[in-house]
Amino acid sequence: MRSKRIKPVAKHAEQLQQQAVQVYISAQQQVIDAQMQLEQLIEYRAEYDSSRLNTGFNATQLRDYQLFLDKLNLSIEQARQIIEQRKYQCEEQKIQWLKTRSRSKALDAVIIKYQLQEAKIQLRIEQKEQDEHASRVAGLKNSHKS
Repeated sequence: MRSKRIKPVAKHAEQLQQQAVQVYISAQQQVIDAQMQLEQLIEYRAEYDSSRLNTGFNATQLRDYQLFLDKLNLSIEQARQIIEQRKYQCEEQKIQWLKTRSRSKALDAVIIKYQLQEAKIQLRIEQKEQDEHASRVAGLKNSHKS
């Protein structure tokens, strides 16, 4: 039976699809984590700016403040780039998952098609056997009447 032979292939395709969905979910979480990190950096910069507004600076403190702010701004820009990379990776994982899901569904459809064909063949065989049996019984009845 073809449906039984293809079932292991379909099971493997389902496992691959489940793995792909887990990778996709993980990629989504990485995007969320990166976005949260960016938000934290932006909040920290805002808090740092507001805490320094009322403070007088000498030349060294002003230079140190500006250097720190530059590093913080660089970190924010890097965090934005990381988010874009993670979004791209997430989209790639989504595409991969959709491909594996499509293959899994196609194999499931093939199995159903084969099962229906096999059921029709089985019904024909059973009908033929019943017809032959009825014919034999009718033949026996006819031979006893004679």
